[in-house]
Amino acid sequence: MAPEPATRPGDDPPHSRASVTTEPIPASPGRRGPSKALRFAIAFILGVTLVVGAGGGALYAYGQQYTGRVLPGVGVADTDLSGLSPDAAVTALESAYGSLGTGQVLLAGPDGEFMIGYAEMGRGPDTTAMLDAALAAGRRGEPVVDLIGAPQTAIRGVTLEPAVTYDPARLAEAVDAVAKAIDRNPKNATLAVGGDWTYATTPSVEGRVVDRAALAAAIEAAIGPLDAPSEIRLDIPFATEVPAIETADVEAATAAADRMAADLVLTRGDDAWTIPAASIRQLISFVAADDGSVVPVLDEAGIAPLIKPIAKTVNQSAKSAGFKFSGKRVVVVGSSREGRKLDAEATQAVVLDALMARQAGTPEPVLEPVVAVTEPSVTTEQANAIAPKMRPISTWTTKFPIWSHNAFGANIWVPAGIINGTVVGPGETFDFWNTVGEVNRDKGYGLGGAIVNGRTEAQGAIGGGICSCSTTLFNAALRAGFKMGARKNHYYYIDRYPLGLDATVFISAGGAKQTMSWTNDTEYPVLIRGINTRGAGRGYVTFKLYSVPTGRKVSISRATVKNIRPAGDSTEESTSLRAGYSQRVEYPVDGKDVWVTVTVRENGTVIRRTTYYTHYSMVTGVVLIGTGGPSAPTSLP
Repeated sequence: MAPEPATRPGDDPPHSRASVTTEPIPASPGRRGPSKALRFAIAFILGVTLVVGAGGGALYAYGQQYTGRVLPGVGVADTDLSGLSPDAAVTALESAYGSLGTGQVLLAGPDGEFMIGYAEMGRGPDTTAMLDAALAAGRRGEPVVDLIGAPQTAIRGVTLEPAVTYDPARLAEAVDAVAKAIDRNPKNATLAVGGDWTYATTPSVEGRVVDRAALAAAIEAAIGPLDAPSEIRLDIPFATEVPAIETADVEAATAAADRMAADLVLTRGDDAWTIPAASIRQLISFVAADDGSVVPVLDEAGIAPLIKPIAKTVNQSAKSAGFKFSGKRVVVVGSSREGRKLDAEATQAVVLDALMARQAGTPEPVLEPVVAVTEPSVTTEQANAIAPKMRPISTWTTKFPIWSHNAFGANIWVPAGIINGTVVGPGETFDFWNTVGEVNRDKGYGLGGAIVNGRTEAQGAIGGGICSCSTTLFNAALRAGFKMGARKNHYYYIDRYPLGLDATVFISAGGAKQTMSWTNDTEYPVLIRGINTRGAGRGYVTFKLYSVPTGRKVSISRATVKNIRPAGDSTEESTSLRAGYSQRVEYPVDGKDVWVTVTVRENGTVIRRTTYYTHYSMVTGVVLIGTGGPSAPTSLP
């Protein structure tokens, strides 16, 4: 219903209003009545009161019909809510601004996009706020003011701004769901050594943590404006966490290990020795360092076994160029070579340094094994220069019976044949046993005589009689003026040897050893020639020494013999001989002390004078007398 027009001052009240009659008020006795001006004022006020009373009733009636409704003239933007009930107003607002709940936020993450719909966050028109504002428009909660405000609102109109809302709790849930899909703990790269010494790796994974608060704030800022588009694109803010062991660390470690596990070659001159890659790879393992890097670690103790096979081929004795006889000339045979002995510990250090250099990626130097080198006493070059100058410088011959006491000459001739062609270089020492080696039947030796506990045993030892060989070479070297070394006389004097200048050699069952030795103290090599001959039932062994003459002369004094102890003779009965037969098993030999002085001069100057003292023991002769019967074995005398 439209409001009735307000009554203006001076007009009569409408008909619908109750009339009001006014009468003069009699004056009080003794007092003057009101003046004309006062009466006019009173009349005016009374009139206005009557008019206002009538209008207020109309306004009241006007306001009452919109109780609980939106006042006329109120709208939200273009949506008129005039006179609508709350439910109807909400319906109108939802219809007008429902699109505020339609849309989505697309979030760009490290592995793709995520979508959060507006409805999922509870975004839409804030009907509650807009309804409250619409219902409050034109109303202040003061009756008199509200009587006037309602018509004014209708006349002037009130336009409210639309309001948008969202549910922070639902937004937080949506953000948390996205974050959980992205968040992950960092994962270290792994490296394992397989059974075949290959490397198995897994890559590292970077950790991620979404900044939930920042993401929520960004979404709020984007969807908060009323004019937010239906599709919003945002980047997801997140922090990364680097794993302690990254893929690059593992790749660097395996690359270093591969550099280390390559063939390692040691060279020296034209010789080369290889440590194979497979053997090196077996020594490599991996550890994580304090800074998170992965380091290949070498088992240093495992290097030593790799060096041992190399040592077997590196180690070699020095070898001088050889000489041999071609007719009457001395010619060179074979080539010289250096002597080498591997310093295993120092070579291990070389290998370790090389592997560490490979690990670091630094250039690898040329590797050489550490060896102690012994130069040959005579190089091939030297031998070629010396051979034409070599001449016989000394000789000595010993004759001996060919009989069972020396395996019929074999125990003398076999070692002489072994020694034949031996070269003793400058500064080198000839040692009888080192040159001759083991004495056994395979080399042609047989049983022969030996002096055992002061008695002669005709078949006492393998190689018995070999002393004829050692004594002969001793005298040849002695007369060449060389520096003599080990020498020991026999237990008793044997008359086929020079008095006081014999040289026995033996190796006893108990391990006792006696050798004969001499040193070539000249600047030229010495070639030993052994000559075995026989004739007239006798055997002969001769040693002839060849070298470049140095002007040495040797003089040997006549032997001084003292303390002679004449030997006796004796007989012993033996059942092993038939009666009437006899056999000498020991010859009587006088005991004596002998001194022989040997003087060596070089170009007239005495360079050495040596006196040899020899003590020969006395040996009593023994003849066996047969006492056996006719069936007893016989033995020729």
